[in-house]
Amino acid sequence: MELSDYHIHSICSEDGHYTMSEIALASYAQGVRRLCFTDHCDLDDYMTGYPKQNSYAHREKTIEMFKQALADKPADMRLFLGMELGEGNHDPARAAEIAASPELDFVLGSLHNLEKKTDFYEIHYESYEQCAQLMDEYADELVALSKLDFYDAMAHIGYTIRYMRRDGFDVSFDLEHFGDKVEATLKNLIAGGRGIEINCSGYRTKRILSPVPGVDILRLYKQLGGEIITVGSDAHRTNQAGKGLAEGLDTLRELGYKYYTVFEKRKPEFIKL
Repeated sequence: MELSDYHIHSICSEDGHYTMSEIALASYAQGVRRLCFTDHCDLDDYMTGYPKQNSYAHREKTIEMFKQALADKPADMRLFLGMELGEGNHDPARAAEIAASPELDFVLGSLHNLEKKTDFYEIHYESYEQCAQLMDEYADELVALSKLDFYDAMAHIGYTIRYMRRDGFDVSFDLEHFGDKVEATLKNLIAGGRGIEINCSGYRTKRILSPVPGVDILRLYKQLGGEIITVGSDAHRTNQAGKGLAEGLDTLRELGYKYYTVFEKRKPEFIKL
């Protein structure tokens, strides 16, 4: 079936490497026919965790690059412009103002760092105790983020494990350890008409080899009545484009999902699996 990707990055993200046109064509070659760019717009500086000035300073660049991608895309490919808006719970008013930008089709709400702490990517992990404490604080902030309404779906629940496992700690962000807070997060999202994503980057990461969030959280979301679920590669390079999306759809089918979700002008559309 045709693939959709609602989490992908270009050079409009600080950690991106290719233009939107290059990313779009690489995704098309992997079977993606509906693509939404979600470049980073973080409210915090990733090195310090303190408020970042001019978070959406790349707005004009993003819009112009998107226009070029529309001109360059294959005729049967649909492109949309979104955003991965990070740390919105640290400044909800500012996050809501940015998310209201009329050019956006879709907004992912994400959390890459705890308040006034560096990005989880930048931390050097030294013990299981340290990992457990940080993940518990992360779970608290997810609950706080889940109560806000400026975004459409919550990104990569369990982001922390990428870098803890990188440093040799076989940890999981799962229901066994964080069930109460995860359940509260999911219930808040459902009650607010927002969703989650199945982030497919884990399928191509040897230290993970599974979706983020894990299958137990995806199953609970469905059991609680969650219906809005987007699918994203979280690709930052052309050789990652489209990778993991088919596996993500297979996982959703195995869990009994009948549809996944795409957005246009912040309105959801349900695509049959």
